[in-house]
Amino acid sequence: MSNSTIDSGVKDGVQSVSEPVAHDFLQGFPKLIQAGMGVRISSWKLAQEASRLGALGVVSSVGLRHIVIDEIRRGDEDALAIASTFPVKKYVEELLKFAPGGKKHKSPAPLDHPDPAKGDLPKRLSTICAYIEVMRSRLGHQGKVGINVMWKCSFTVLPSIYGAMLAGVDALLCGAGVPMELPDIVKRIRAGENMEYMPLSGTGNHVSFDISEDFTDESRPVYKMPALMPILSNFAFPKRMLDVWCREYGGIKPSAFILENHKAGGHNAPPRNKETYAEADDIDTYFDKVKALGVPIYVAGAGGTRTEYLQWTERGAYGLQVGSRFALCDESGMRREIKDQIIERNASGEGGIVTDPRVSSTGYPFKVIMLPGSISEQEVYEKRKRICNRGYLLQSHFEETADGKQVETYVCTAMPATQYAKLGGDPEETLGRVCLCNGLMSTAGVMDLNEPPIITLGTAGLEIKVKQSARDIMEDILTPETVREMELALREA
Repeated sequence: MSNSTIDSGVKDGVQSVSEPVAHDFLQGFPKLIQAGMGVRISSWKLAQEASRLGALGVVSSVGLRHIVIDEIRRGDEDALAIASTFPVKKYVEELLKFAPGGKKHKSPAPLDHPDPAKGDLPKRLSTICAYIEVMRSRLGHQGKVGINVMWKCSFTVLPSIYGAMLAGVDALLCGAGVPMELPDIVKRIRAGENMEYMPLSGTGNHVSFDISEDFTDESRPVYKMPALMPILSNFAFPKRMLDVWCREYGGIKPSAFILENHKAGGHNAPPRNKETYAEADDIDTYFDKVKALGVPIYVAGAGGTRTEYLQWTERGAYGLQVGSRFALCDESGMRREIKDQIIERNASGEGGIVTDPRVSSTGYPFKVIMLPGSISEQEVYEKRKRICNRGYLLQSHFEETADGKQVETYVCTAMPATQYAKLGGDPEETLGRVCLCNGLMSTAGVMDLNEPPIITLGTAGLEIKVKQSARDIMEDILTPETVREMELALREA
């Protein structure tokens, strides 16, 4: 398999990211985004199909280090073939140690670690795993592909963006936080410069990634400039982001804002009054103010039907991002039996969703489907053995030693209380927290986990009462004629 997405070139061939993104950057971009959801819900299979049909297909970056390593461990031929095209030999050799016959075939994937001697390997593995996921999603069509990078999974932000850009990703969608440094990250990757942020905005975490030795000046790739799409949920952050990006990054602007209503699935921005969502939190109250900033807008979490699509595009949105309908479609990575159970309960009127302010260790509210046998049931929650063995939501914690030195450890409130306290945290913070890493992996059925699932959908997910394919959804929103024309155009491109 040849790596057709990477063109080798000299350093001078790298376009400066400081050049402003033109207002017509999205010209020709799809009007519909298949959202990047959960842990492998938005898998390469779903993104590939959505892109082939004319949407912006999006993969999720969360958990890829464990998921792709598990595929490599099982000898997945396609994953192995794509891994061999990664342009830095060291990364390939480290990943293939987990393949059948490799020295680490039975070893667990390493966790992120504050000690560089232990933390650099997880970063490199996260990079090549993101590369493989994006490359797989791009096979067999000429459509657009993006990656959703969850800002709160801060230690994999830099590796995920790096790996995706090496795979020629078309768009970076960044949310669950405020991706203020996104232009600088892209600029440094394109220039082959090391990255360090203390902290990464909105996380409190010190993150870094040394990439300067990966290529010589002569071998450095000429990266495609991806669309930069922050996911935000109010007017204040788009306004502030536009000011900061224009002032500090040479006039660059976001390619588009994805405005996410609080009815969307997964993590939601906290309510303005800190207690319950009210009119001030609804996208309808701030959409026009964000539109006046002059940046194209996709609307998310406002429903996923043609009615909503027409309503928002007529109001001035560029397009719609749809999540919950795609999460339950045939091609999504959610376990088939879980999809069927949710659809059946919706049809019988038994479906239910709660916005839990405490379940996520991020501190953000998180929408949870109430489903028998899942961790949404108190009995199931209490029986689960608490363990933190994936680590995607770890947070930096600093302690001062007796000799005055600052020591960094990584903690997560979903850890066992005793472990959390030993690392310097308040055990009271662990009450009610759920391990989203293991719960969401279980929902996707990856890694053969003996873990109860946790399922998240937006409120629109309760309206899904029949099985649907990705094509069904796109034809419903964009009309069958539009989808067929898109598919034909992509095949001929």
